[in-house]
Amino acid sequence: MNLANDYFLLYHGILIKKEISYEIKKSNKNEFFEIVALILSANRKNYEKYLPLNSFNSLCTKIINKTPNNINELYQLQYNLIEEIINYENNNISILHNAFEYLKNEKIITNSDNEKLISLFDPSEINKKEINSDIFIDDNLNFNEHKAEISKIIEELKEIFNKQDLKQELEDTINYINSQKFSIGITGVMNAGKSTMLNALMGKEILGSAVVPETANLTIVKYDKDPSANVFYWNKEEWNKIENSANEIESIKDFVNETKSLFKDELDNYIKDDTRSDKVDIENLASFTSAEASGKRCNLVKYVELKSDLNFLKDGIEIVDTPGLDDPVIQREEITKEYLSNCDMMLHLMNVSQSATLKDVEFIVDALLYQNISKLLIVITRADTVSKEELEEVINYTKTSIKRQLHNLNKDSQLDYILKTIKFIPISGKMALLHRTGKEKEALEAGFKLEDTGIVEIENYLFESLFGKNSSKTELIIKGAKSQLIKAIDKQYSALNYELRLLAKSKDELEAELKEFNKKKSANEKIFQAMQEDITYYKSDAKNYIESLEAFLSTELIDLQNIIRQRVVSDVKYTFEKEKKKPLQSRIINIIQTALKDGIIDVVRDYRYKFIKKSQNIGEICEQKYHDFGFSLKHDNDNFDARGFFQQDFKSGFLTSSNDILILKITNLVSKSKASKIQSLDLQIQKVLEEEFTSIEKSIKTKAKEVSEQLIDTFFDTLNAPLKSFETKLLTNEQILKEQINSFKENDKNKDKISIEIHKNLKRLETIKKGCKK
Repeated sequence: MNLANDYFLLYHGILIKKEISYEIKKSNKNEFFEIVALILSANRKNYEKYLPLNSFNSLCTKIINKTPNNINELYQLQYNLIEEIINYENNNISILHNAFEYLKNEKIITNSDNEKLISLFDPSEINKKEINSDIFIDDNLNFNEHKAEISKIIEELKEIFNKQDLKQELEDTINYINSQKFSIGITGVMNAGKSTMLNALMGKEILGSAVVPETANLTIVKYDKDPSANVFYWNKEEWNKIENSANEIESIKDFVNETKSLFKDELDNYIKDDTRSDKVDIENLASFTSAEASGKRCNLVKYVELKSDLNFLKDGIEIVDTPGLDDPVIQREEITKEYLSNCDMMLHLMNVSQSATLKDVEFIVDALLYQNISKLLIVITRADTVSKEELEEVINYTKTSIKRQLHNLNKDSQLDYILKTIKFIPISGKMALLHRTGKEKEALEAGFKLEDTGIVEIENYLFESLFGKNSSKTELIIKGAKSQLIKAIDKQYSALNYELRLLAKSKDELEAELKEFNKKKSANEKIFQAMQEDITYYKSDAKNYIESLEAFLSTELIDLQNIIRQRVVSDVKYTFEKEKKKPLQSRIINIIQTALKDGIIDVVRDYRYKFIKKSQNIGEICEQKYHDFGFSLKHDNDNFDARGFFQQDFKSGFLTSSNDILILKITNLVSKSKASKIQSLDLQIQKVLEEEFTSIEKSIKTKAKEVSEQLIDTFFDTLNAPLKSFETKLLTNEQILKEQINSFKENDKNKDKISIEIHKNLKRLETIKKGCKK
């Protein structure tokens, strides 16, 4: 709101737009401000005494080209003069203040009018430069500093907000920030040192030899005041997949046979239609998760949820500690990838003595290319056992191996991106753990200060990546919180403006406004009902469209099968013709993996495009149809942009299924192929693809439908928001109007004091809103 609007709303209780331009004469500065003070002091109650006076008209002609003849012309003149005042230096405003004091002493204006006018025309109010605010959210803050600033703003807003529903919105905003989770995925082959490093980070041997030796399962560690542990078992569908895998992979066959032999009829007590979970004693957790524990219950456990009260986890950090990459049960790898695809960053641990194994490099490349991992820290463990030169060799070897793997996948162009995404930090986990568990003397005797272990560097990197000023997730969270605050401020601002306007009205005018309000009420209700029916229809239409997209996915996945088949068969045929031998198994594996993963990404991208196009169309229709009622979605642009709305979606979880069986079957066929029977190979590969794509298609369709339906619900909540806001505003205004009528005597007696207080709150809200927008 500008100064002119402030003036009219506070002094006259109305809003005015500039419609007439007056020619303002440049006169003596003192005389100008004295005449301006007189003209500005005229209001609808006393203007009829001013306008007929020759002395008033004579004074007016000294600074303007014509004098006002009615109240509307007076308002327009005042508007012009306010604009002119803004162009003067602030130190001249004291002349205006003195003139108001003179008018008060001469009893031309009242004490309350004088207070209003002086409060309006103070230097900070008319300064054209932006007001410096002590409420200011600096973008150059980390997440915890942002939280503190927003909490401070919310406490101040609670004092200004006078409606319980708006106060609840403030509570919702702070709850939104406090409930955010930051997930760290920990990966590596067995014996990479994952548990030791995690224990050092958390400052307690919560994982590893003290509690969970040789963990065979995915472990999710969360914060809770009351420590606890829950184990989750395979369900029947998952166990059937494991058994089917055993038909092709020997290691899984051994795993299944061992499990059946150990549990016999008791197996059905654990493997249920719906996933069974048990709360267990933390101290006894090893018997459920350790590969070394008797009874091998870890074979039945899908994952473990461990809740701890450690300080390291307090800021919403969740740790996903994965089983070794060399786990023979491929379904565990699928679960690992599912969780990792939703992690904010990944820590991959490599034992310095083993360097980067092929499994390490394949996993790293896969995570960065296909699993939505945007931050990767490679931790070289047991760094205390080698020299700095040897450490550097390990890092360079890892980079070279990554480059080689990208070349094999025809992804050389991604090298710079991947290497920029990776950070390397060497660590002595054992020495760090000694420092963190009260045994620092032993570490110091071995020549290791805490800062020499690498754990502090890891902590700093984690903090900056997750909570630092350049964290993209922090930026999104704070942007969301500020957006919520601005919406709440706008609602309170609108309510206070309306209250201020009502204060200037008589009781008869208030009652007349209520009658008019009630006349429009039934019409508004019909509009709301029509809008709600439209939105319900469009939501149903969108959900039906999701169903139709399943047919699109089926067709696209059939095309993908053909692409994979053609590429494999073409390569086999070419190799037989040019090199007179079968192609290398590794080459066939790369052809299948690359075609499959890139193909699924393309399919999902096309699916996303169709989904967004439909949503865009619905958003635009609603905006155009109900624009006159203040319906405006907005997003990042002036008009609704579904691409921006769904920017972070359809990016993860579609490539988590293991393709080992498919690859194994095709490579076995290729190994038995003959140059004279290429057509037979073609048909055999087609059959394998049709069989194995059944589960791939089911997985992709399930994920696509799940993501789409969640997005549709969110999208239509957003579509409903302007409607709800419009309804709420009318209900609030009705309530304010009724309260004003019921409390008219009291409010009329104190309206000057009340109006100044409202004005102060409005200006404070403006200042806070500016701080939120920075």
